[in-house]
Amino acid sequence: MSRIFLFDSLRAHLKARGLTYRQLADGLGISEPTIKRIFASSDCSIERLDEICEFLQIELKDLIKRTPKKRQLIEQLTERQEEELAANKKLLMVAVCVMSLWPVKDMLSHLTLSRLECTSLLNRLDEIGFIEMQPKHQYRLLVAKDFSWIVGGPIMRLIKTVSNDFFDHRFEAPGEVLKIINVRVSPAVRESLKARLERIAQEYADQVVVDSHLPLDERPPLSICIAVRTWVPEFLRDLMRLEADAKTLESAEKT
Repeated sequence: MSRIFLFDSLRAHLKARGLTYRQLADGLGISEPTIKRIFASSDCSIERLDEICEFLQIELKDLIKRTPKKRQLIEQLTERQEEELAANKKLLMVAVCVMSLWPVKDMLSHLTLSRLECTSLLNRLDEIGFIEMQPKHQYRLLVAKDFSWIVGGPIMRLIKTVSNDFFDHRFEAPGEVLKIINVRVSPAVRESLKARLERIAQEYADQVVVDSHLPLDERPPLSICIAVRTWVPEFLRDLMRLEADAKTLESAEKT
């Protein structure tokens, strides 16, 4: 097999996963120019090729196929599938783990699951289409970059039941932040700021892939909550006139 064939296949696998040279470089701990030179020359050591394949969760033999098998990435589960995850906490936990690209060996080490349970749960996620199981206890995540839980669906309802536990915290540790502000801005600015927040949320999700080669103790769990809504705290509502009442009063004062 020619080197050009191999690297064309690697490019196809990068594209299939929505990954850039920069993300691959960060994942391998080398510079982006180095990665670009490797792909431009279609040349690198066997050790480096193994590292690239490990990062992409593929084996060298997968490159012979030239292009990865086309598959539909999941952008959202069905209501029934979310109900199944919400009702089965072990299945939900494993789903969260695969979304963070945990190796199966780490699931067995860090979760209170037997090997049989873990295998069964992974196979169920494979049946749902959440992952694609591979030989040697490997898997491929089949979740799209813009995956989201159903708004108001079973998982979101479940999360709301633990919101008090989430916010009962000082948010002072490194990397933590809690900001609550009340503002009035135009609808156009509102949409623009919302888009920026969504991009930031996606950056967190993209970083999961970049850091996936690190051991679990070097990437502690983070939960990100970004929420924006039209709202005035209940303890302040009695001090505010309704918008319509305020306009009526303003009109009366002018007459």
